[in-house]
Amino acid sequence: MDSHAVIEALPVTGDQRAALIKIANRVFEKVIDRIEPENESLTRELWDPGDYIDNFFQDKELPMELDYADYLIDALLVHHVIDLAVQADERAEQPD
Repeated sequence: MDSHAVIEALPVTGDQRAALIKIANRVFEKVIDRIEPENESLTRELWDPGDYIDNFFQDKELPMELDYADYLIDALLVHHVIDLAVQADERAEQPD
């Protein structure tokens, strides 16, 4: 995909959505390696890259180049993954 591609409208679909999901998954793996969540497998189960991408651009100004979207995902996804790790910990602590 052309990294100079421009995201112009929502919802993001097709090749652009696929490229953004690939970016989100790459960044997710990097964040997981950094934070080493206590309940990694459950954190991974909670991760939904499609949903993340579908909601990511709701408060962002468009048009946006794909390179800039990559930068934003890289900068902002860490908070989402930490939230998922906290949810995973809370679920793991719940009695069966």
